[in-house]
Amino acid sequence: MSHWKADIMCLQEVEIEYWHKIFAQHFKKLGYDSRLFYSKSKSHGVAVLWKRSKFHIVDEISVHMDVSMDVCDETLQTDNVGLVTALRFGSADSMDCADPYADSVDPEYRIDSGVPASGVQAGTEGIVVSNTHLFWRPDACYERLQQQIAMLAAQREMQEKYPGFSLISCGDFNTTPDDAGYALLTKARPVTLNECQLDNLLPTTMIEEEEPSSDTPISYAEMTTAGTSSESDDTTSKRLRLEEEERRAEIDFARDQERVQRLVKLIQADNDPLRSCYGTYADLDESYRTEQWVGEPIYTNYAKWN
Repeated sequence: MSHWKADIMCLQEVEIEYWHKIFAQHFKKLGYDSRLFYSKSKSHGVAVLWKRSKFHIVDEISVHMDVSMDVCDETLQTDNVGLVTALRFGSADSMDCADPYADSVDPEYRIDSGVPASGVQAGTEGIVVSNTHLFWRPDACYERLQQQIAMLAAQREMQEKYPGFSLISCGDFNTTPDDAGYALLTKARPVTLNECQLDNLLPTTMIEEEEPSSDTPISYAEMTTAGTSSESDDTTSKRLRLEEEERRAEIDFARDQERVQRLVKLIQADNDPLRSCYGTYADLDESYRTEQWVGEPIYTNYAKWN
């Protein structure tokens, strides 16, 4: 990472033990200040780092999804977190924030990347930097949408406190450009979701599985005699049970659809669309030959699973 000499870095799945023993001090020596936030139930968290020669931190908001979440009167149990920081232009040293590692910073890492070391440029006083890692399960689109709304609320709160600050929203969103949550973050309002995207948003992952019934399933022969005089008491009980389960399933489905619609409206009503930094990838890569995601890269992370 030191090779890129980034002014700002956002990291996810940062091992807490390694952070305190190795990484925090290493980045300090390279000229970075940082913040790390994590859930107590996990061994890793999210980190925001910035060059102290370019910025100093003025505020931060920690977002614990299971605690800070208040979306449609629901709560989550994922232990995912987020961190929103407000960084003002100007070195920490110029703000009387003594850096014990200042003398050990390699001059190689004190390059000028165009960001002012102090003062204001083009009417921008600083940057709000948001970093998160959303719930990982592939079928958890509903939970990720809730978490997106929680992060957007924290970002909006920070920008209202610092109206002269631009916003950079980073993270591992565990999503793809054809996902409903991605569209709701980046598309112009109003966003029209197709039937498949809406179906994918239905809650599926956090529902407790019911204990399997000890009753013998109703057979086809029993179903064909349902409602006739030859129907046994046992068959009648099974049929009524099936009808009740179907009725409850229809009620649950209608309720879940209503919950999804509320979230879709909520995320559009209070938040302007973000611009994807990957959205112009096709313009920069001459070898790009796919229209799968309209200009987006085919992948941003690759792992070989055994």
